[in-house]
Amino acid sequence: MTRSYRPCNIVAFQRIFQRVEHTEIIQSFIEFMVKIKICGITRLQDALDACHSGADALGFNFSHMSPRKITPEQARAIIKKLPPLVESAGIFVDQSPEEINSICRFCRLQIAQLHSDQYSPEQAKAITEAKVIKVFRPEDNFVVEEVFKFAETSGINAFLFDTFRPDMAGGTGERIGLSLAARIFNELGGSCYAILAGGLNETNVIEAIRHVQPYGVDTASGVESAPGIKDSGKIRSFIKTIRKAGG
Repeated sequence: MTRSYRPCNIVAFQRIFQRVEHTEIIQSFIEFMVKIKICGITRLQDALDACHSGADALGFNFSHMSPRKITPEQARAIIKKLPPLVESAGIFVDQSPEEINSICRFCRLQIAQLHSDQYSPEQAKAITEAKVIKVFRPEDNFVVEEVFKFAETSGINAFLFDTFRPDMAGGTGERIGLSLAARIFNELGGSCYAILAGGLNETNVIEAIRHVQPYGVDTASGVESAPGIKDSGKIRSFIKTIRKAGG
């Protein structure tokens, strides 16, 4: 008999142990479980630094408008030299589903991150060469029902929430409001894998994790010396801060 499993995000996990007295142990375990994605990779050494520091995934931005843009050829060359057990994600803003499938296949990407409001559930379903993460950039009046509807229509179960800015699709370096993020993630419950982005760095990521309790966190500008140029020290500090809090 086949069993079906719902995505077990951090909130759902915490509810299982809500009667345990040692809540600080649970909180540490929750922080240790959080997945970490370093986004906006443009150089091989930066990618390797992130991998060796303990990143779970790397992001490659194919948007023509991004200061962290990379060509499929450049991304493929980096991905071929990555160690095993680290996933590669493509960030897409202005490509069609056909183009996304082609790039994912060429670069051997495991994840296609749709970082634009233009992508419909039908377009997301048309992406078959990689697992899809749909991005929302919520404002204060955001209605979580939008996520539920998108998930139901598309079949997608992974969503990323980033800071809203009308002139930039992502990588703004600005934080999403913690009260807004906490409300959204709480209302989502255990319905999906919810990832937090938006201005995260080593000084604020633990506060964000404890308030929002995401499945994963994503940073680009928070570990850079310049757009697209990662700082190995900041990468190590960002990841170590999360793992140390959990360990």
